[in-house]
Amino acid sequence: MRDKPSSRIKQVRGQRRRGAVIVLAATMMIVMMAMLALSVDVGYMYTMQTQLQRSVDAAALAGAGQLVEGQDAATGKVVEYLVRNPVGRQVFVCDDDNIELLVTQFLQEHQEDLEVHLGHWNYQTRTMEISDLLPSTISVRMAYPNERLFFGPVIGTDTFDIVAESIAMYQPRDIMLVLDLSASMNDDSEFKSIGRFGREAVEAGLEQMWVELGSPQYGDMQVAPQYAVILGDEPSNGSLPQIGIEYRYTEIKVTSTKPIDKVIVQYSNGRRYAYNNISGNTATISGSGYASGKAIYYVWVKSGANDPDGNGYGEFFDLDSGSIKYRIRDALGLANVPYPYNSGDWTDYIDYCRDSDNQNADAGYRYRFGYLNLMNYWLDSKPSNYQTEDLWKVSAQPCKAVKNAVHVFMEYIQEVDTNDRVGLAIYNYSGDGDGHLECPLTSDFDAITDLSDHRQAGHYHSYTNIGGGMTVARQELEQNGRTGAFKMIVLMTDGLPNWVNGGYNQSGATNYVLDEADLAADRRYPIFTISLGANADTALMQEVADRTDTTHFNVPGGATMDDYDDDLKEAFREIADERPLKIVK
Repeated sequence: MRDKPSSRIKQVRGQRRRGAVIVLAATMMIVMMAMLALSVDVGYMYTMQTQLQRSVDAAALAGAGQLVEGQDAATGKVVEYLVRNPVGRQVFVCDDDNIELLVTQFLQEHQEDLEVHLGHWNYQTRTMEISDLLPSTISVRMAYPNERLFFGPVIGTDTFDIVAESIAMYQPRDIMLVLDLSASMNDDSEFKSIGRFGREAVEAGLEQMWVELGSPQYGDMQVAPQYAVILGDEPSNGSLPQIGIEYRYTEIKVTSTKPIDKVIVQYSNGRRYAYNNISGNTATISGSGYASGKAIYYVWVKSGANDPDGNGYGEFFDLDSGSIKYRIRDALGLANVPYPYNSGDWTDYIDYCRDSDNQNADAGYRYRFGYLNLMNYWLDSKPSNYQTEDLWKVSAQPCKAVKNAVHVFMEYIQEVDTNDRVGLAIYNYSGDGDGHLECPLTSDFDAITDLSDHRQAGHYHSYTNIGGGMTVARQELEQNGRTGAFKMIVLMTDGLPNWVNGGYNQSGATNYVLDEADLAADRRYPIFTISLGANADTALMQEVADRTDTTHFNVPGGATMDDYDDDLKEAFREIADERPLKIVK
């Protein structure tokens, strides 16, 4: 009978345990629900924070990209990108049609939550220094206060705050300019371009260059090329004439202060002809028949009482091929005038004008002499600095257009203080015709423009070694480029590569260019290429740009030489605007 109470006690205890588990389960469920609510809200907070950071990063980069346009443009772009990258529960359709309205609404709602500052990044202190002077860095701080939680009230918290900050800047650049200084950089200002630009434009340009040299006076020459007038003996009495022969190679115009009786001419083929029955004081003589097209070597003019040899021929003029250049030199008043430069002389210039197979002859100025074709002689035959040292002063095209573009490029770079540096390489250099480093990477932009201004077409060498200039640029970036700087090359040419390893070799020079493009691509140095003029190898320059994943600018010029200026400046403007951006904080 005593066992029965014991069984009842055990039963009661079992029932009590089952009740405790239910209570415990209910309690744990409340805790788990609280933890789940907390995890959902914490996850939401982290998601919001991530979204905001991304939005602020995008806004900072967009604003930095507009710094060159001014503070208002940069700030406006920041707000636009904050609107275009909404955070959290913001749901709306944003497109170009309603962006202005959304920006206005955003500013009204978040006027106190957004901070934008401009300035410069200090690499030493890793901080931004606020400044309105050509800012290169922008700081964006955006806060979203009192964002509602989903389950916050369960744990006694309804809202939370999130804040994100981002600092973006233009990445400093190390830029190597590689410029063409081959002799062809004068071509558009020479007589050879009359067919393209017209005689008036080309000759006006040559006259302007003569003015840029100080309008120097040499003998009796004039601006427009004239035939030389070779004077005879000065008359010793009133019965003797003063005779002049305007020499035109196969033709002469004889003038005399006395009536002309006859003219006897001997041509280069040895035939001699007498021209009688001449009336008046002038006579124009040119060969015909066997003498057609033959040079005039000797002339006798019978006029007045002159007959110094007593043979009835009159006064004698020796105009043969050996003496004519000196007779012309004297006729131009150049016999006692020093030639102004180290290479060449007056008789060489006269021979240039006498030549039947050059651009001076093609322009119709054979045997004519003046400042226009003196300038053309220097540009065409004596372009190098050691030959005609002052040609850097003149506005020869397209060389002058390149100089102008370099000035503009430097101005564009300085619109924003991005800590850029620029170096200058040229091709070709004297000696073997390799590339040459005219100026290492520097922040002294005036040094670059000054060097560019003081160079002339064919300054050191006449041919085109594009690869040589690329080599020098690449090596300067490798050896002296800054860690963290964006390294790039700007390559300009007006012709075809034709020089490599100290000699003329078009195919070898082309392969050299492509090899250098591959080396630059391996080092991630983009090469922006500019083809200048109708004779440039545009296909090659496009290939170089493609291999380094950049842009090729083709500047063909136009109806006038000034078109080069506009097109080149636009190309350099676009290149200058290729400023890489980066987040620094």
